Amino acid sequence: MRILHPTDFSQPAQMALALARDLRRRTNGTLHVVHVQQRFETDSARLRPQLDSLNLELNRRVEEGRGQEVERLRGMLSHLASPDASSELVWGNPVVELLAMQDRFDLVVMGAHGANRFDNVFLGGVAGRFVRRSYLPVITVREEADVGRVRRVLVATDFGAASWGAWRFVRDLVGEGAELILAHVVDDERVRDDAAHIQSVTDKLSELSGGEASRIVVRAGNPVTVLPELAAEVGADLLAIGIRQHRAAAGLLLGSRADALIRSSKVPVLSVPLADE
Repeated sequence: MRILHPTDFSQPAQMALALARDLRRRTNGTLHVVHVQQRFETDSARLRPQLDSLNLELNRRVEEGRGQEVERLRGMLSHLASPDASSELVWGNPVVELLAMQDRFDLVVMGAHGANRFDNVFLGGVAGRFVRRSYLPVITVREEADVGRVRRVLVATDFGAASWGAWRFVRDLVGEGAELILAHVVDDERVRDDAAHIQSVTDKLSELSGGEASRIVVRAGNPVTVLPELAAEVGADLLAIGIRQHRAAAGLLLGSRADALIRSSKVPVLSVPLADE
């Protein structure tokens, strides 16, 4: 498993790195830590006309400052990556650069945060925009998470192809080293209180999972609120969901339940995309 960990050196990124390291060990894979820096690139382009008209000494000082910042960032990256990962400093737009390196990896583990808790901040941030556009599975870790190892995974299914794709990915990712719990939330108000329907769904999930799930949990309600609560209740270290992407829309559709779930869950969320054929 080739794992990519983008970092901005924040607390959510630090927690995401611990999770990435555990998955690297579990899969006997590789881990690559990357930081995408855009400040100097932006500032240099904006200041270049002014610098050309000023003295060479000012130009030299700006370039010297950039050199010192580069060395500082490389030192921080090297410290984070040591001793079991490689590291890379990249210049440019974070989302664009991360999308450009997708082909080199199988999984992305990254922190997710914003200036505040509002949904539009997350969706406008690097993590939200990357999840929307990436064709790789992505684990997003919020600062409220307290997870360093993956011992138990709650996999949500709605019986669609995307959710079963997530089930297969998680099964291969954790192998026999973690407990898998398969969950379904009945949100149709007509059958929420129908015990026979709940039992039928439970039996169907048990059959479809082939006995590989340690537990089958069926609840009624809104998946956006029930699934995070259920993940916390069962002590899950990871909540896995399948998401359907539309290439023409360049990512996850706005307003979907997957959007809201990724934003609301305190348990790290593994989003496994399934592209439309």
